[in-house]
Amino acid sequence: MKKILMLTDFSEASRNALSFAQSFFSETIADFHLLTIYPAQTGGFNGLKHNAEAARSATTSANQLQRMVIELRQQATHEGHTFRSSAMPGNPLEVVEQIVQTEAYDFVVIGPQQNDTYGLFGNSAIGLVHELKANILVVPTDATPRPIYQVVLAIDFANLRDSKLLDPLKELVTLKEALLTLLTIKTPDNSVIHPEQELHIRQFLNPIKPNVTRLQASSAKEGIDAYLAEHPVDLLVTIPRFKGMANAILGDSHTRMQAYTPLVPLLTLYNDGSDERPELVDHLSTVHSAL
Repeated sequence: MKKILMLTDFSEASRNALSFAQSFFSETIADFHLLTIYPAQTGGFNGLKHNAEAARSATTSANQLQRMVIELRQQATHEGHTFRSSAMPGNPLEVVEQIVQTEAYDFVVIGPQQNDTYGLFGNSAIGLVHELKANILVVPTDATPRPIYQVVLAIDFANLRDSKLLDPLKELVTLKEALLTLLTIKTPDNSVIHPEQELHIRQFLNPIKPNVTRLQASSAKEGIDAYLAEHPVDLLVTIPRFKGMANAILGDSHTRMQAYTPLVPLLTLYNDGSDERPELVDHLSTVHSAL
């Protein structure tokens, strides 16, 4: 069974993300945990008005979630899908991090909004990709539920040192009988790609036989956007490099842009920085592309 943490603020974008996620996991037994986050109460006299508003928000959120879960259970088209909900106060990113640390989830799903003022579905989508120790599915507002046939993994062969990170992708492509393309972008600051690493990844993905597309561009983002403009893609997959707090604050331009306004549904696979092949570390150059 897959455990899905579904973030919602009851907006059209988050409802669309939920519909997409139900379709995305239609072949899978899945437990959907709907989570909404509202402002926390504050102390002191000046916080009384705010606290009253927060209390009303908490009640409203809990009631809306309960109605959503009831509707989802009544309208469920997959007997293997279950639904539950939680409404919690606090900072969106901190609350989600706490939830993920408390309970293991296979995927976190979010439908970001550019004009979000509270932050759960705006810039926090960027923070989630950088900081959250989980696989994250980012659903654009215009994405519609449909079969997943064309899957593209934007990959840096030299920088992927643990093929086990690809386990969720391998399972997904196999389950959906999708076509997999490995997209690698050569940029001016790329280092030499060692063929043994590409071979190792191909062997790990076996029996899947992916196509490999190599493009040249001034940046990884430019290359990926150019590919998306010319090819039908149902799902883009990336593996953000392991980052500490400082790097997360400074940001990664490609991941930031894709997380905020993805052109297609985007799946980011959690990278804990592990290395399954220490004997290759000295031979693999550090690549500064933004994958």
